[in-house]
Amino acid sequence: MSKSVFRLRPPRAPRLNENDVEAQVLQMLRYRQYRPERLQVGLYKTLDGRYQEGHPTGTPDYVCTHELYPAFYLEVKRPGGKASPEQVRKHIELRLNRLAVIVIDGIDPLLKWLAQHEGNARKLWQKALEK
Repeated sequence: MSKSVFRLRPPRAPRLNENDVEAQVLQMLRYRQYRPERLQVGLYKTLDGRYQEGHPTGTPDYVCTHELYPAFYLEVKRPGGKASPEQVRKHIELRLNRLAVIVIDGIDPLLKWLAQHEGNARKLWQKALEK
């Protein structure tokens, strides 16, 4: 018997990239009535052709606001991705100003973090109502 020219392999599972994670995260935030606003970093071109200077390097990708819960900054990474040194420095600066910053590489860590974030806000409301 001769060797087969074809070698069948099982299909590869698709790998998520940062854009995939970002789309999932933004959809979940909007579903939960958060308003994520993109923060442009560095120099970018506007629709009318002008160049505009954005936020400083290291600024998180989004600021997310909600009617009931405190706002937070959101940095989106591919699965297993880490923040760059510039981003880490900027996140520390924001946290020193008592602002929440989260680095997300998937939907599950976001849901876990939101449960804690929203739960802390509810506890503060209950304390305030008891007084």
